[in-house]
Amino acid sequence: MSDLIDADDLAMLAAGFTSVMQASPSAGEADDALYELGWGELLQADPRQGAATAFAALGITNAAAGILDDVLAVALGAEPSLDLAVVVPAPHVRIAPADGTLVAGLVTPRIDRATTALVAGIDGTVRRVDAAGLRSALPDALDPGQAYRPLRTEIAGESIDTTGGWDDAVGAGRHALAHQLVASARWMLDEAREHALGREQFGRSVASFQAVRHKLAETIVDIEGAASVASAATGQVDPLLDALAKSLAGKAAHTAAKHAQQILAGIGFTDEHRFHLWLKRALVIDTVFGSASSLPGEIGRDLLDAGTAPKLIDL
Repeated sequence: MSDLIDADDLAMLAAGFTSVMQASPSAGEADDALYELGWGELLQADPRQGAATAFAALGITNAAAGILDDVLAVALGAEPSLDLAVVVPAPHVRIAPADGTLVAGLVTPRIDRATTALVAGIDGTVRRVDAAGLRSALPDALDPGQAYRPLRTEIAGESIDTTGGWDDAVGAGRHALAHQLVASARWMLDEAREHALGREQFGRSVASFQAVRHKLAETIVDIEGAASVASAATGQVDPLLDALAKSLAGKAAHTAAKHAQQILAGIGFTDEHRFHLWLKRALVIDTVFGSASSLPGEIGRDLLDAGTAPKLIDL
């Protein structure tokens, strides 16, 4: 829990974030409503707790808000703004998206309204570029809800001084998205549980079948493990802890999606049920800043290079 923000105020903000994102059909409307509730001020006052609170609400609602840009901007030392976008790396990788003047990465819906964008380069520089030029290069959406779109184009812009580096942005992004994935996994688990409780086969509740119970139990174990690491990452800034949180959260989301689809059965494949929206979004988010499949290898290489495995959490 943050030492800077009262627990009651934080709970009220969390409820408010969830409410406005549920009521906002577009990314622009969601961003406006979040800023009116004080999202920008919360993020600057306590970046870790602010991100954990807002991105948990994002996972519950599956909204297409572009607030990852704000998290990355603050990590780089810039002030969050509805007029500022930040280019995200290509799927499954952590390296900065620009190599010289060529940028290849992802953008959030913030790009649709931003006047400027920050683009980090593999040489350690950060450029401020015209967002309109990036918009003109955007193809169709990678995410059906248009939360993320691929970008590949040439850029021109001036290098700026930043107080934070790209590694800071990577850690902040992983931490935030871990909370979103955990919340999304909880939503999918709840949907599967409610379906199992309300449906009968052979005169028995589906929830009474041992196979179904095992799937729900496995999902809970993955979610709670990922949630505990994401919570620990909120309380301290540690690149390894951020990577672990993102990796475990992605794994929990995959487990929840797989088992929820099996329990929901035929209805889970249809557009009539909301499950497919959370499934598609989770699959995309898992790839941002490294995925559940790519991060274990990265973490292992970092530990081998360090020659030791640090104690991350006191048990």
